[in-house]
Amino acid sequence: MDLQDARVGTSVLVRVDYTNAHRQGAVGRIRKCYQVPHYEAYEVLFPDGQTELFWEHQLEGAKESSLKPKKRRWVFW
Repeated sequence: MDLQDARVGTSVLVRVDYTNAHRQGAVGRIRKCYQVPHYEAYEVLFPDGQTELFWEHQLEGAKESSLKPKKRRWVFW
């Protein structure tokens, strides 16, 4: 997915090489798009209610199914 075509509400994934380890691999939705000459920035809303601003190279398109919370199974031996 090309983020230049992204709109408000588009699902995105924070790239795993992002500097903040807490957000690496996190999935959210674009809340606002900002046009900067030759570049775009996106305000992303995460399921925990927090927002953060990202440059387009820090995000990837996400599949809709990845927004659903994953069920964790704990196995105790």
